[in-house]
Amino acid sequence: MLLRRACRPLGRSFARTCFVRHSTVASQEPADSDTGSSAININLSKPAHVRLPKKNPFMKSMFVGTVDTELLSFPESLNREEQARLTKQKDDLERIMQSGNKQSGAASNELYGLQGPLEYGGNQFIETELAFVNELLADNRSKAMITLEHNAIVKLIAQYGTDVSKDLYLSKLCSGEMIAASALYELDSSRQTMFSTVASLDFASGNWTLSGTKIFLRNEETVPGLLLVIASTKSMQKLSKEDGTFAAFLIDTNAPGVRISQSDLGTGGLARVTIELNHVEVPETHLVGRETDGATVLSKFLSAVRVQSSVVRVALLKKVLNSLTDFCINSKTSTGDMIDIEIVRQQLARMASIIYASESLIYMTASLMDDFENQDVEMEAAITKVFTTGSLLNLSMLPLQLLGPQALNKECTFEELFNDALKMFVGDESVDSVNLFIALTGLQYAGMHTYETIKKDRNPAMNPSYVLSKLFEKTSIENPKKFANLQQYFHPSLEPAAHWIEHSIVRLKLATECILSRHGVDVIERHIELARLANVATLIYAMTASASRASRSYCIGLRHAAQDVHLANMFCRENSEKIRLLALELEKGPYITSDDDYNVIARNLFREKRYYFEHPITKNF
Repeated sequence: MLLRRACRPLGRSFARTCFVRHSTVASQEPADSDTGSSAININLSKPAHVRLPKKNPFMKSMFVGTVDTELLSFPESLNREEQARLTKQKDDLERIMQSGNKQSGAASNELYGLQGPLEYGGNQFIETELAFVNELLADNRSKAMITLEHNAIVKLIAQYGTDVSKDLYLSKLCSGEMIAASALYELDSSRQTMFSTVASLDFASGNWTLSGTKIFLRNEETVPGLLLVIASTKSMQKLSKEDGTFAAFLIDTNAPGVRISQSDLGTGGLARVTIELNHVEVPETHLVGRETDGATVLSKFLSAVRVQSSVVRVALLKKVLNSLTDFCINSKTSTGDMIDIEIVRQQLARMASIIYASESLIYMTASLMDDFENQDVEMEAAITKVFTTGSLLNLSMLPLQLLGPQALNKECTFEELFNDALKMFVGDESVDSVNLFIALTGLQYAGMHTYETIKKDRNPAMNPSYVLSKLFEKTSIENPKKFANLQQYFHPSLEPAAHWIEHSIVRLKLATECILSRHGVDVIERHIELARLANVATLIYAMTASASRASRSYCIGLRHAAQDVHLANMFCRENSEKIRLLALELEKGPYITSDDDYNVIARNLFREKRYYFEHPITKNF
């Protein structure tokens, strides 16, 4: 529901408008810094991470056929001293958490302050550091989802909160005394406002009054003490870039008018938490940012949570792959060992490539967030979320596909892993809505930069010379022409991957121009084509991250680097073919593909209110 509401202003805004990697960005280590300090001790001398000036958006630029080649080298956001300190902190935390002694509670509480400011008892982690430490909680996915969301809210308060809210909450949040949660999603929609939860300002007292209902999902009976609530402040008619229509508020769950209830959702301990806000008074000091900063705060929060939650999904994917690999090694069939079956090898290798790509996406996106000031990473974070979520649900069913009913044997863990994957899938925002967000933001960016070209495409009678020049173009979706020689930015062994990436970027640009020229601003209603375009962008980013990581591994001589190269080339080859087919379908349009047929059949289903086709043996005589 959140993305459905968020896509509405994006669509309206769209209608109005129509890679050597950067040098290592690392904080300067003071001479007297103690890199061997315990994980649960506060290092007040830790320097702030140095950021470079903001760059043009990486993935959005590919919609217009440009590539920032400085970003093609895989990131190294941490210098040796930072990485050594972080590894020691992680090892200390892991040892304490596994010991089961009284210190485990202290280590658990320490996880709530990982991104908090040093002066409030936090560790001031950047996103790369947080992702590395979040791997500790792979076996406790409920705890991981709670702590990563908590840390994202702590970071927002530190960046955008007032001095009053910082002093009131940050120490409690960093120590784990108070748990924060987000209250963003709603069941009901409104045509008048962005969100059904509405905040009104009393100009006399300066307080806000919030009314509405929010929901979120929980796998654990942890009652949050502080909520980050997004509420509408103005009607949709007043929507503009300068005047925001929603804002972010901090609400204490013990405040008058706040009512929390839980109800079981399905099986496996998943519960839906309902937050009812009945004229809850919130002082102006509890605003996160200004009244007009709601969109910025929401974007920052969603980007951080999408990336960090992907760490948990990848950890679960690794567990599925490791369990399946072990099962195959120790199992035999009537024709021999299971590991000698070709289809088993293919599926396991493909799964390994997807996990490799997912890891690469996480740390490449985290680096963009860490190393550049206020970098636009909305699309990259959304792609990371979509790719890891879809991969988790599909690949968690792989044991059942390969083994059949044997995968449900009590001696195996595959059923438990599938249940965990399903809970992570339903416990988040809709994947389809995030795909629409990816496509619309890319089209909006392309529309602003190729306005004149699109206008000529849509008015061929007024631009005959332009139409003639288009007829003699040497590039097309079926036969794209290379434009940047991207192979020079990767190791020579990855030249095939670079070739497929470059062709795919050309296809993305041509497909973007094609659907903008065909539909204009009405493209926001062409959801099937938007989904195809989002899939193309997602696969390109995954291909780029995989090839970049493999190139780095080979250049610095990491163990198994030759296998990295094989894997990246395989991944890019397979997905470049998927991109070619998707782009060709976008070029053909809804009437040559099955898009229009889908609409006809669905309309009849709605009219008949059931499956209306006659039985196969029915006679009409």
